[in-house]
Amino acid sequence: MNLTRCSNGHYYDADTYASCPHCSGGGAAENKTISYDGGQTQSLAETMDLDSFSQKPSSPEGSMISPQPSGNFDLDDAKTVSIYQSKKVETAQMAPIVGWLVCTKGKFYGQDFRLKSGRNFIGRGADMDVCLAGESTVSRDRHATIIHEPRQNIFIAQPGESRELFYVNGNVVLAPVQLKKNDILQIGNVQLMLIPCCDDAFNWKEETEE
Repeated sequence: MNLTRCSNGHYYDADTYASCPHCSGGGAAENKTISYDGGQTQSLAETMDLDSFSQKPSSPEGSMISPQPSGNFDLDDAKTVSIYQSKKVETAQMAPIVGWLVCTKGKFYGQDFRLKSGRNFIGRGADMDVCLAGESTVSRDRHATIIHEPRQNIFIAQPGESRELFYVNGNVVLAPVQLKKNDILQIGNVQLMLIPCCDDAFNWKEETEE
């Protein structure tokens, strides 16, 4: 490097610039060549990639910036589900099916939801037995409860732990109500029809005892 001082007191590399770049408004570098040990040459203009000096925003302390969610983002989707809850859902899926709730109106039109013996909690939370995910008109936890009572082999609807109401065949459920085949539950904007698997003609207990 040939460090040179101009008449105005600026220092610059005379091997790179023909005159003081500060005084001349940052004049372009001469298209000098640089030789390498291998005998190859490359122009200075090619060597100096000005784009590489452009400033790019970075996150603090080098951490990665996570992309923000786009579209309709349901906070229920971000809820952490414990291992216990995951095992609970897995166990429910393995239990013998006693019936279905089939959606006849609403977001889940045409879909079915499995019912197990005992209590089946309905809500939009991921840990619910009947999960109506993303349906804002349904409470997250226990909007309603459907019970299969194995001794009498009957289905019962009863209020959950939500302040919101639900209906069976258009009637509000304030106390336990026995259900029959094709009864319609109205939960928020979702209608669900009961289709029993266990009934007078079949139940799992009798099949197990044979």
